[in-house]
Amino acid sequence: MGKGHMACQNTAMIFRFVTITLFAFCLLAELQPAASQALTVSNVQIEWKVINRFRLFHNAETFQAHERAWRQYNIHVDKLAISEEEKARLLATTSVIGSEHVLNDRYIPFTRILRRNYEPMGWASNQLDDICWDTKRRSHSACDGVENYVVPRFHEIELKLRLLKPNSLIAEYNCQWRVGDEQPILAPCEEPVSAFVPYPQGASVSVAVDGEQGISTQVAVKDLLIVGLGDSFASGEGNPDVPVEFSGDRRYKNLYPRRERDDGTGEAQWLDETCHRSLYGHQLRAALQIGIENPQSAVTFLGYSCSGAAVDEGLLGPQEYVDYVSTMGEGGRPAQVKAMSGSKKDTQLRWLLSELCTVKPERDDGLWTCPDNQYRRNVDFLLLSVGGNDIGFTQLVTWATLRDNTTSKIAKFFGATVSPKQFASNMKDILPEAYARLAKAIEQAVPMRAEGGVYDPSRVVLTAYPDILEDEVGSVCPAGDEEGESEESYAANQSLDLWQGWLVARKSKLERTHEQLAALHDRMAELAGDHGWTFAARAYGDKPFRGHGFCARSLKVENDPAEQLSIPCWRKAGGKCESNWSGKEGVWQPFNPNTENFPYALRQRWVRTFNDAYMTINKKVLNRSGQIDDAGSSAVFSETTGAMHPTAEGHAAMADAILIDLRREVAAALGDAAN
Repeated sequence: MGKGHMACQNTAMIFRFVTITLFAFCLLAELQPAASQALTVSNVQIEWKVINRFRLFHNAETFQAHERAWRQYNIHVDKLAISEEEKARLLATTSVIGSEHVLNDRYIPFTRILRRNYEPMGWASNQLDDICWDTKRRSHSACDGVENYVVPRFHEIELKLRLLKPNSLIAEYNCQWRVGDEQPILAPCEEPVSAFVPYPQGASVSVAVDGEQGISTQVAVKDLLIVGLGDSFASGEGNPDVPVEFSGDRRYKNLYPRRERDDGTGEAQWLDETCHRSLYGHQLRAALQIGIENPQSAVTFLGYSCSGAAVDEGLLGPQEYVDYVSTMGEGGRPAQVKAMSGSKKDTQLRWLLSELCTVKPERDDGLWTCPDNQYRRNVDFLLLSVGGNDIGFTQLVTWATLRDNTTSKIAKFFGATVSPKQFASNMKDILPEAYARLAKAIEQAVPMRAEGGVYDPSRVVLTAYPDILEDEVGSVCPAGDEEGESEESYAANQSLDLWQGWLVARKSKLERTHEQLAALHDRMAELAGDHGWTFAARAYGDKPFRGHGFCARSLKVENDPAEQLSIPCWRKAGGKCESNWSGKEGVWQPFNPNTENFPYALRQRWVRTFNDAYMTINKKVLNRSGQIDDAGSSAVFSETTGAMHPTAEGHAAMADAILIDLRREVAAALGDAAN
């Protein structure tokens, strides 16, 4: 055999050896994970979000219930046969009320199938025990103290990997996560992990498969501090966290529903009992939605809005509250009913400073201040709803509904009435000076600084009052104008029927009141501009309450208990609502107050009527021993507390109206002005 032939054979053998070796190596590579190629910036990305983004909720599960409701609403909108642009617009204007519909609908959302496990007391009744608010101390101290609530030490985040290439396989690997200097977290690469990052500095986060370099990113949570100040339209008045329950057997005057527990233990329950502040308030719902929509941020909410508050009596100074106390049975003296009052320090700005300031607040030239500006942190936004009580909004409503022949004594029980002429005069003479005093007090007391440390008044967001006087087609609630007309044929009067001896809706009065609401909106817009405040005008200007006023009803489901305007009464079948003193035979009409009273079911009207207030709050006057003073309750009409205020749906719609204008400012505050 020649040398050339032997050389060819050797070459062939070498080639076969190399080929087999390469094949074995490739096979081995197939059988063993190539750790060095598992995680690179080209095939995976670290994603993260804050788990509990609304810190007023102590547990993440409470927040996630609202987040899930919002996602469910998003899915519903995505399935609608409309353009992508229309879907985006719809979500931008209805996200909060869409979530509210998911949470409180008696039907499986977006169907007409009744739920089997519907909660008639509303979603908030299951969440009141998980709030970072101490009801006894009336402070945000329930979650490890005020300081740790106002300035979080850390946020819990969820970390996970997102595949950038469809064929990347990470399920077979275990990943080692490192967050700052903390101990590493070992978990399957396809599963999310949770970790805590310090605030505000954040931490470096890295992830790697054993033996490789891995990838990393910097995580820093942006926590927004949002403050809520204002009156009953902000507090959530009309919507207690836990509404009252009624008996199906016990009756008031042997005719109307009586509470299941007709003593001091049967009261509606509130986040703040004195202020009638609840989780349904539109300021809280707007702040919550900001947290829901921004996964890499969190919201710390400080809410102090209080029913009955005005600028001088409530925000800057003490106020009389909407609750009364009776001296019944005390010392043998004649019983008296008095409104509960706050102390000199019981003002909303001082409540805020007592938690925001590291030292004790002081008064300077009559205004509350934080000595030497020793604040715990800056305020990002101050949501404000005030002005109506300063100029007599409640008294205007009283004027519009009080019968002309009602005695002055009864009128006094309701509080002094204010005519439209006087209301207009108050808008001109009282409101400008009140807002000017408030603007000065806020600038002196609240640290709202833009970049560079300059006070930024545009971070004060004044909310417009909604139009509450329209029916289901957007017209002023129809009513008669003459005595002797068939008053009960009008929906507006059906909503007042328990008090028909004193109250009645008249067309001319409702129209004049409606005109004043429009004038109030224009006046508030002017004054907000004067002080550099942001005016959230859409709560009125975009007419979200059009078709949803206090007399609105859906004729498509007019027999639904939630759509009923009349209050239940006990009567013989087919008979009139009149006392049946034997009480042995009869039925509840139009619905059973024990089994069919759904205060938070969806309905056409987004305004609590006088009848709704009776069936939802039914506030009684108590003495200091917790006993009910029935005579005192009747004298001050306490059972109507909360009437003519938004329902939970109404507050959700107001929150949406605020967010339409606020989202861009929120994005800028979070450092994402491009959006």
